[in-house]
Amino acid sequence: MADLRLAAEKSPTVAEMLAAVPAGAARIEDLIQRGPAAPIWHPLSSSGRACGWTEL
Repeated sequence: MADLRLAAEKSPTVAEMLAAVPAGAARIEDLIQRGPAAPIWHPLSSSGRACGWTEL
């Protein structure tokens, strides 16, 4: 997730998009074990705690 955040910080276009459209990432292991509705999503626009995909 840190690499994705870094990429977003380096690109003004991506930073603009993240300001308008919430985005997050989850580990594939968490998706398989807990499902996509679980609070496993990490917002790319901040280093906030994991949340459900509807809370991004």
